Amino acid sequence: MIAYDISDNRKRRNVCNLLLDHGQRVQYSVFECRLKKKQQQRLRQSLSQIIAPQDSIRWYPLCNWCEAAIRWQGTGNNVATDQYHLL
Repeated sequence: MIAYDISDNRKRRNVCNLLLDHGQRVQYSVFECRLKKKQQQRLRQSLSQIIAPQDSIRWYPLCNWCEAAIRWQGTGNNVATDQYHLL
């Protein structure tokens, strides 16, 4: 899960667009992203080129158990994830 607080409108829009390419928006400035390690590294690097020192981006790793325990109140849906089956 990635959350951000960015004051500059242009930078905020750029961060949002970049995150939309990597995950699903679940709140105005919160995204759920399923990223492999290399994808996460590239995204961190891309974000660091956009944001200013006073901006904030927080990364919250969610394990499978944590993700399954997510609950919400009010509007919202489960984020669609790829299903994998071991045979």
